[in-house]
Amino acid sequence: MNRFLLILSLLLFILAGCRKQSLEERIYQETCQFTLKNCPKDIDKCTTLDSCTFSIPKRTYYYNYTVRDELDVDSLYTQGLYNLFREQLLSDIKNSIQLKSCKDAGISFCYRYYSTRSGKVLMLQKFTPKDYK
Repeated sequence: MNRFLLILSLLLFILAGCRKQSLEERIYQETCQFTLKNCPKDIDKCTTLDSCTFSIPKRTYYYNYTVRDELDVDSLYTQGLYNLFREQLLSDIKNSIQLKSCKDAGISFCYRYYSTRSGKVLMLQKFTPKDYK
């Protein structure tokens, strides 16, 4: 009887391990691993990528940045700058080979820029499949 239970337990363990991971679960795992290995990462002298996260329910990939020094000024974030950033980020998404599987699956992307001084969001840019297809 013990041998039967052992074999049954091993079979269940193997079958559970063979369960195919969904794309969303894979993206979630990859963003966690990327953040652990690469963040925080200075993008330039005033911008740091703090983390990448993925919300499975919202199907949204988040890039979380903090800005400091001359970029950490509320009045800098005008509609003109917002539009310029939006254009550049959208171009980056459209041309990204690394994001191909996410784009093919219709994942949304959100870029959040936080103030180092106040912690508040200075700029938020969200892109849905309608934007980048």
